[in-house]
Amino acid sequence: MDAIYSKKPYRLTFEYRPAYLYAHVEGENDNYEISSAYWQEIADECTNKEFDRVLIIEDIVETGSLAEIYQLCSEFSRMGYDEIKIAFIDRRSDQEEQNKFGELVAVNRGLNVKIFTDIDEAEKWLLSA
Repeated sequence: MDAIYSKKPYRLTFEYRPAYLYAHVEGENDNYEISSAYWQEIADECTNKEFDRVLIIEDIVETGSLAEIYQLCSEFSRMGYDEIKIAFIDRRSDQEEQNKFGELVAVNRGLNVKIFTDIDEAEKWLLSA
């Protein structure tokens, strides 16, 4: 497992699994700048390691506003997610409404992303054709 440690307001770790990249992000605070930074790092890691599938586990206490979520998800294509299948799990069940909104925004822009609560279901979907 490789980890990226710094003075960033989040901790992002990666596992290189046989068919996909596993990314785990943890933190206390969230806003557009923080989310944009780690989503870009994940996209860059997918590109650099030639993964076209990623499972993202997020455990961030705070959530961004709906306007920030809209802006972020509208920029996924620019970040490099066009050809990447994304399964997303948020460990904070109280953020489900915001996550579903982000999924809707991303899917409406042609991205292949789905929100899950169960890791087995997420992996099954991620590995499906």
